[in-house]
Amino acid sequence: MGIRTTSFAITIMLMVLLMAGSGTPARADIYVKEMPDGSLNFSNCPLGKGWTVYMRERPRARTRSYARGPSRSYRRSEWDGLIKDIAVNHGVDPVLVRGIIEVESGFEPSALSPKGAMGLMQLMPGTASDLGVDDPWDPVQNIKGGTKYLSWLLKKYNGNLEKALAAYNAGPNAVDSYNGIPPFQETQDYVRTIISRYTGRAY
Repeated sequence: MGIRTTSFAITIMLMVLLMAGSGTPARADIYVKEMPDGSLNFSNCPLGKGWTVYMRERPRARTRSYARGPSRSYRRSEWDGLIKDIAVNHGVDPVLVRGIIEVESGFEPSALSPKGAMGLMQLMPGTASDLGVDDPWDPVQNIKGGTKYLSWLLKKYNGNLEKALAAYNAGPNAVDSYNGIPPFQETQDYVRTIISRYTGRAY
């Protein structure tokens, strides 16, 4: 008795999609009830008796929102000592690291991009995890992780600064695919801006 497996899977899939697209904050637990004719009825809003939980909604991980203080602005001088110590430790020019931070986050440790990049050097969650960064919102960990990643990219591309910067922005796969700066306007502007800052200003 009951419904066929294919119909069952389709029913569950449709319910999940509908709930995912809903703008309401209601729970998305799925309940099941066997009807008198032996068929199964599914609902995320069960009414009456006889319902049992079929699937529990997994709690979503909370994402830290952008939290720039209304009366607090950061100057690059506040980070100069930290940037210099970390950069020298990883064999990277502090001027370059400072330029990346300035372009990426404007020296704002709580910066959060629409794509989910976090902190001063705008680390994506996956990249931060790979780099061993436990708390991307901690300025020390964030700068260490970003500088470590930059150092690795410079070695990967044999010191080619343009490729390393392009990979920091668009990812190594994109740079490798085009064997150079990808034809993305954002990445091209990014590389041009940082190199201009790097070569035009003293630390």
